Amino acid sequence: MDMLPKADALLVVRTDFSDQERWQAVRDSLGDIDRDGWAKEFSGQVKVVENPAYQGLTWQRLLALLPDGYKDPILIVADKVTIDSQEMPFLVIELECTWEMRVIPSEIPGIHANLSIANMDFGEFAESADADGVFRGFRG
Repeated sequence: MDMLPKADALLVVRTDFSDQERWQAVRDSLGDIDRDGWAKEFSGQVKVVENPAYQGLTWQRLLALLPDGYKDPILIVADKVTIDSQEMPFLVIELECTWEMRVIPSEIPGIHANLSIANMDFGEFAESADADGVFRGFRG
């Protein structure tokens, strides 16, 4: 199995290839992405990885495929749940403690920014996830 690509960026890995039209909507939820998979308007750089070799891989297997020197505090997975759900909740994996949580697309930039500057920790977001385990933002 190929290692994930080396990139000085947050990786978003697609693991479900069942519905190309739906994938396009999921991909669009991340903002403007160029043909090489780079998100232009995201907090920091984001690299979308669309390799069918990663079809169906678990997040645990994906972690084993991270390249040496991957610096981001999280890995994002677009799996079957992401594709099938109307809300498109990505699976977000925090790498230090290997915590996982589902996150709607609009909340990913804020989580990424706060973790990247150590302003907040993953647990603060996880504690605010709804009963179904999806983080949809902080409720006032």
